Amino acid sequence: MPALLLLSGPSAGRRYEVATEVTIGRSPSCEIPIDDDKVSRRHARVFVRAGQVWLRDLESRNGTLVNGQRVEGEACLLPGDRIQVGETVAIYEPVAPAAPAQTEPLDASHVPIAEVLPHVGPAAALFSAGVALLGATSEAMVLRRLVEEALHALNADRAAALLSGQEGLLTAAVSGAPSVEVPRAMASMALELKEVASSSTALCAPLVASGGRPFGLLYVGCNEPRFSAMDVGLAAALGRMGGEAYAARRSRAEEEQAAVEQVGTSRPFRRTLEQARRAATNSAPVVISGEPGTGRSLLARYIHVHSSRALGPLVAVDCLQPSAEELLFGGTRALGQPPRSSALLRADGGTLLLQHVEGLSGAVIERLTRMLARKMAPARQGGEEPVDLRVIATASAPAQLLAAKGELDMALAMALSGLEIEVPPLRERRADVLALFDHFSRRSAGEARKPPPVLSPGAQRLLTEYAWPQNIRELRLLSERLARVYAGGEVHALRLPPEIQEGSVAAKPRSLQQMVEHLEREAITEALQAAGGRKIRAAERLGISRPTLDKKIEEYSIQVDRSRRG
Repeated sequence: MPALLLLSGPSAGRRYEVATEVTIGRSPSCEIPIDDDKVSRRHARVFVRAGQVWLRDLESRNGTLVNGQRVEGEACLLPGDRIQVGETVAIYEPVAPAAPAQTEPLDASHVPIAEVLPHVGPAAALFSAGVALLGATSEAMVLRRLVEEALHALNADRAAALLSGQEGLLTAAVSGAPSVEVPRAMASMALELKEVASSSTALCAPLVASGGRPFGLLYVGCNEPRFSAMDVGLAAALGRMGGEAYAARRSRAEEEQAAVEQVGTSRPFRRTLEQARRAATNSAPVVISGEPGTGRSLLARYIHVHSSRALGPLVAVDCLQPSAEELLFGGTRALGQPPRSSALLRADGGTLLLQHVEGLSGAVIERLTRMLARKMAPARQGGEEPVDLRVIATASAPAQLLAAKGELDMALAMALSGLEIEVPPLRERRADVLALFDHFSRRSAGEARKPPPVLSPGAQRLLTEYAWPQNIRELRLLSERLARVYAGGEVHALRLPPEIQEGSVAAKPRSLQQMVEHLEREAITEALQAAGGRKIRAAERLGISRPTLDKKIEEYSIQVDRSRRG
């Protein structure tokens, strides 16, 4: 993917990929934010058109230079071009094309792949099992496919994968029979001695990964004496392959399901979080609605990691992407790319997250609705296979409301009918602004091994009163930028972006409740200042009790001067 590498300036060393387009500017809402007074809020735009990368100056105050020449209108970027925006110089890095050799060896030949792949014998069995295990998208699918491959490869009557637990062996997957009985002595050899136990009618191979101890076993049985020494080796190989695949899938799942932090104490946020907790204990579909940038996808991940499907995968598909159909159902139309597995298949045992679900087209909706109703997914080898997944969708409004307005297909809205959660915009949870700023700035400063910045009282007031039209996303970008520029220092009001200093001109009119909360917060702040920070006197001035004042201070995140605290 083409990219811009920043060689100088406040963000020197950073690399930004250009998928479709990126905006360069001083505003934190830009994809490439640059804290430089010589850079306009929205300075320049880099975009892809007809397979080439172009740059357009957005009528910036100081202009944009490409190789020292000021850009008038648009300029097509070539490999190695240097772009200057204020004090920042970036170099354009295109996708490096391969250079095939012009000469061919004299003995070169060709043959269809299908003719050279093994079709019979142990080699064919291991090849088939390897392909099946590599395509598994969850731990449960690894064990299920391992059992099916073992049953076929060893021409057995039944097979099972069993995992060690505190209560003994637990059957995780079985094929060819409702249940299996594993001889105790053979199970002990596989689990305790790390050996393959065999008889003429049963095989037990340990499930083990490199450097570890057996965590389960693969059992294969038949009704008549049939197994040979070659079968013993094949069972051992399948057990080892299954162990490696299971361990790799589990490690990947642990990385994907890292803790999801939810920051805030305001009433609207606590109400939303309580709804998410209840949704995590349910199995019904969930539609999370709200404005862009409010953290809808993060809340979906929170529901997933706190649900019974937490060990399964969370597969997200952005329905606004042109490739949404390919992502959902698998396959590929792009040259030089391997085929994708269906997102429905990859979400087996876990959660499928449909972001911006209202962006799906008619043909995709019809096929998706049909598959969700039948609980099926496109298989990699063609056809379909059953899946067990939960659907969480994000949208700009509740599904039934979108369907009533004609913005979402009614059949899909019915398929998603279950739980509804509406995420409040940041302007309705102003009490969380400072806590969110502290969270994002500390995280960004910690990555750079620097202390976080400190907001002055004036800066705190401006951040709390700002309307945040782009919600938490805008606050996060601003927090990260200030953490890089003013690490360990104090951020005064004049160091904030102009739009925050001036307030949001395009802010929506406040509701009655918002106006009351604003007046209440101002009254408490003035009372604390007049009382020299002594809470008892401030409470007397306001005509409320000290516990009520403490509750309001916490609710509105009001900072009390510790040197004068009463």
